[in-house]
Amino acid sequence: MEAARMDYQQMRREIDTQGYTIVRGLLTPDEVDYYISRMEAVSGITRSGMMQGGEAWKGTGRGSGGSSWTLPDGVVKSRDFWPVVTNERLVNIVRNIVDPNVRFLQHNDIHVGFSAISWHRDSVNREFGVGPDWDESQEPYKLVRCGIYLQTFAESNSRLGFIPGSHKPPTGPVSGSTKRKERWLKWLGAANYLSPKIQMAISNADWIPTEPGDCVIFDPRTIHSGSYITGPKYSVFVAYGVENKHFFNHYNYYRNVRSELGYGDIDPDFAHLLREHDLYPEQTPTFDFVEGAWVPSGIVKSLYNRRRDTPVKM
Repeated sequence: MEAARMDYQQMRREIDTQGYTIVRGLLTPDEVDYYISRMEAVSGITRSGMMQGGEAWKGTGRGSGGSSWTLPDGVVKSRDFWPVVTNERLVNIVRNIVDPNVRFLQHNDIHVGFSAISWHRDSVNREFGVGPDWDESQEPYKLVRCGIYLQTFAESNSRLGFIPGSHKPPTGPVSGSTKRKERWLKWLGAANYLSPKIQMAISNADWIPTEPGDCVIFDPRTIHSGSYITGPKYSVFVAYGVENKHFFNHYNYYRNVRSELGYGDIDPDFAHLLREHDLYPEQTPTFDFVEGAWVPSGIVKSLYNRRRDTPVKM
């Protein structure tokens, strides 16, 4: 879709009210093919290899037997994916719907044959209304995640679900009914591992089927979930934001608080590329504590650490 045909005002309105907006056909078919080839090279998993997951996919939402793979900070770690961050179409859209002064926010992933089948937030403070993510009295929360999908809906059955409006800070004390709804979604997140179609029964959820090159841009505080998948799936996530306290908290959360994810320093060549596009955050303070930050259980951390010990093809 050409930038001139985009309704930025409508997209800004959707981010504000729903917590997400959609860009159809952000990447060209050639770009889609290229990134799929690089994902398969980095992960060591091919489309045919994912197809061999067969019934291991259906009912779980995740491949098994070598048919599922994720890499936190994968875009930064893999030079082939740096152009995703500086993609002129994507950067132009984000600058028009979020802020002209956005910078690259180091929160990124590469997924092959994987779908996160639980309702969750990607923000630092994941309990509604609790923590600095929900306080915009001094500085606005201008952060977005951008999920780019490379497979067809027909081959994957992959959809991204959102609870619209779940990113908006409370205007007063959080009500008991809201707290119960949030606990219910957490329970469903656990139940999904018994039957992954459960999360799709939520009546107020929006489910977005995607086609190759489509991009979903969303506020990290918005509750979302991947769907169960029945075939090959490829996706890459990057993030942008305005440098303020929310940006710095988010940056340090993934770089330092969530140490089990293995985020690392930005390659000098990548930093140079970001500077060429005015996307490098020059004044980012470093700390390893953020008030109210969500952290996984020790078991989950150990699983992440074990995965980090697995060699990755760069």
